[in-house]
Amino acid sequence: MSTISAKTVNIYGKLKVPVYTTAQRDAISPAAEQGMLIYNSTVENLQVYNGTAWGGIFTAVGLTAAAPAANAAAISAAGIRTDGNYWYQPAGQSTPIQLYTQFTNAPAGKGYVLIARGRESTNWWDTNGQNTSGLTSAGLTTNTPIAVLPNSFVNGLCGNQWNGTKIMTNRLNSNDSWIFTGTTTTTFSWTYFQQSASSVSATAVKYNNLFLTGGVALNYGSGTNWTDTLNYGNGNNCDRTFTWSWSGHGSWQGWSGGSSCTPGGSFQNGGEGHAIQLVNCYLEC
Repeated sequence: MSTISAKTVNIYGKLKVPVYTTAQRDAISPAAEQGMLIYNSTVENLQVYNGTAWGGIFTAVGLTAAAPAANAAAISAAGIRTDGNYWYQPAGQSTPIQLYTQFTNAPAGKGYVLIARGRESTNWWDTNGQNTSGLTSAGLTTNTPIAVLPNSFVNGLCGNQWNGTKIMTNRLNSNDSWIFTGTTTTTFSWTYFQQSASSVSATAVKYNNLFLTGGVALNYGSGTNWTDTLNYGNGNNCDRTFTWSWSGHGSWQGWSGGSSCTPGGSFQNGGEGHAIQLVNCYLEC
């Protein structure tokens, strides 16, 4: 029901406007009339036609660089839970960065934000970050160059606290995943991953499929040896988590399953072993 008076429309009940994808909208644009209002389901935004172009009524958080989100929880709170590329700029950061975010398998109210991806490097855990433009969906199956968010950006996304922070890593060559949960009160740093026994504690759990599905394969519990397999099995039986820089390995770094684990598509330094795998590393936030 509606009443019209002096150019004012009062709506009692629900108002539903036409719903179009961007492609469908563009197909009708030549015939669109000035003032036409639609809901664009591609960008999840109300749009109006001004006679020559479509413009947004509001900008949903994370959809543009002009309206970046502080974390994935902010995007989820806005009612957006579609896997895709979103813009982020946590507190303290001067420039927004577009990052692939997976909501499908993430806990309610949160998302998995891509913070690193790739395979081998001699400086995999670069605290200053590298190739951050490669952290969108276009790079999910790309080996090189690796891409890593800087410490400061990851710290902003996780609230500047390692304790309770969850890092989820899909190892694409082995089709498994790890989740590391910090148990030390400190800030986040990639240096925690670049050593055989970390300076901070975390729990480490390995799953039999990507995105923590397929059941638990290994549970290391909490401690500082989550970057290796010390005190677990024989230490190199495909249960290893990392290869850090050492001369016998050509100084290569990355996510290795161990010297007896060489899945297809992984990288080896000659016949040395410790094959490094292609991974997508996410922050739950």
